[in-house]
Amino acid sequence: MNKRPAITEQTRKKLVDGFWSLYMEKPVSRISVREITDCAGYNRATFYHYYTDVYQLLQEEEASLLRQIRDLLENAGSDQNTIAIDNFGEMLVILRNNNLYASALLSDHGDPAFVSSLKELVWPYINIYLVQLKYEDSYEGQLLKEYYLSGIFGTVRRWLADPQIGIDELISLLIGQIMRLPEQ
Repeated sequence: MNKRPAITEQTRKKLVDGFWSLYMEKPVSRISVREITDCAGYNRATFYHYYTDVYQLLQEEEASLLRQIRDLLENAGSDQNTIAIDNFGEMLVILRNNNLYASALLSDHGDPAFVSSLKELVWPYINIYLVQLKYEDSYEGQLLKEYYLSGIFGTVRRWLADPQIGIDELISLLIGQIMRLPEQ
């Protein structure tokens, strides 16, 4: 039983922050435990007290971010499994508040599995706003689904890297260009 949870949390945070600072610069396969502990100011034994390896740390951080988005979507969903435009904005706020992490995960050397999980998570909620696919389960439908999701997350990635416009403006841009509002 941990008798000093505040210190434990602080130690984890420093290790995680050290990891993210490195992950912004290079892929996870090139990050060593030594580099993380040097950034965090701890020894390797401290790292191994919390994580088995660098990949476990990455998986836990990815799961945490996906859980935040999943919770938002599940709490915001309606009977039709859609997400209100306001909730799309809240999802962008989550990504912006986790900008360092989200930018790294969505970057060229980010984890493709995270991007795939994020796409699958949001697709049912945003599909209603896109041009309806006649054959969503067909090969052509899957190509269009990937086109839409890659475009949306490519735009979000670019916005996170250089947010020259606000969230509301970004949403208006996305809605105006690739999404449609459901008919009332």
